[in-house]
Amino acid sequence: MNQRDKLLTVVDEDLQQDCGDYLALRELMQELYGRLLERDVPEIDRINLQIIVRVEAIAARAQRRSKVLTAFRLEPSGVGMRRLLASCSGPLGESLQRHWQRVGDLAVQCQQFNEHNGKLLAMHHDILQQLLAGGQDARLYAPQAY
Repeated sequence: MNQRDKLLTVVDEDLQQDCGDYLALRELMQELYGRLLERDVPEIDRINLQIIVRVEAIAARAQRRSKVLTAFRLEPSGVGMRRLLASCSGPLGESLQRHWQRVGDLAVQCQQFNEHNGKLLAMHHDILQQLLAGGQDARLYAPQAY
């Protein structure tokens, strides 16, 4: 196996690990939503710590991919990654393409869950602000633009 194939294999293995971490992250985000609804602070803290671990692992692998792209004299970005994938063929190329697509799909799902959780937190914040400000009138039940 030449150096290029070794680097591509590392990228493929990293993408597979990213898929696993994004799946776990998606589950954590869903669980976090339920705990936010219940205002279960100890569980929210526990889940947030697990989320941080997953995000840091994903970020470390993204950094390693950037270094590989730079080694191939490609831009360390999505464009560079697409160029790298376009230059790959055979089973390894197919695997890279499949895993890269899956990582992108899972990242979008996680982002959507994160936005959903953020909206819930914003709503909680607004309600608390109204209660603390003594605004316990009909505005509390008025539709909000979340």
